[in-house]
Parts: sequence; C-alpha cells; structure tokens
Amino acid sequence: MATARPVYTIDEANELVPQVRAVLLQLAVEQQRLEQAHAQMHRELETNGDPAAAEVASRREREVVEGREGIRGLLRLLDDLGIQLRDLEMGLVDFPAQRDGLPVWLCWRLADPAVAFWHGTDEGYATRRPW
Repeated sequence: MATARPVYTIDEANELVPQVRAVLLQLAVEQQRLEQAHAQMHRELETNGDPAAAEVASRREREVVEGREGIRGLLRLLDDLGIQLRDLEMGLVDFPAQRDGLPVWLCWRLADPAVAFWHGTDEGYATRRPW
C-alpha cells in the first residue's frame, strides 16, 4: 500500500529549508566526486594493461559505486519527505502543498532565501508565482 504524499504549508516547507539545502549541497559534492572518479577510472583503463593502472582503476570503480549509493541515499531522503528534485544544478525542488483546496507545488531553489513561490502541478519553474 502506497503511503500518502505529505502536504506542506509554507511555514512547514520553510522549516525544512536548512535540511533540504544541506542535502542539495551534499548531492552536488557527491555528483562532482562521482564524475571525477568516473573520469579517472576511464583514464586508468586506457593505459593498455598496466597492472598498477588496473589496480587504480579498480579502486576508482569502487569509488564510483560508493558515489552512486551516496547519491541514491540522498535522493531517497528527499523522496521520503515527498520533495521533488527538479534541477540539481540550480538546486531546484518542489514541496507538495495545497492552495485553495487544489494540489500545487511550493517552489524553492538554493538561491532563494526562503520558500516564497508556487506553481500548479501541471506547470514548472517558469510559471512560478509569489505565494
């Protein structure tokens, strides 16, 4: 049985902003680490069979797997809160909410000091409006 998605008031969403900010920043760090480890792994694999390079590539491969698991865990945390990650680069997330009895998204990004915008569930960032 699926659990119901939480519905946040603007105050509740703003209370979560420090936690969500920390998760988004950690996601960005983990994504960068993952990309670097992946690139290094491929560079090591291109060394035509050097045993030392193969060992380093194997270590990098473990780093890639660990990085992916770390990212999955952080995404799961947001998902458990019912928060939708829309754009990692922008740090854009949506919190489920209601306005005038209808489901909407409270829209927040890292550059925003607080949750202060919303848009319909069939709309996106470009149509967000002040709460």
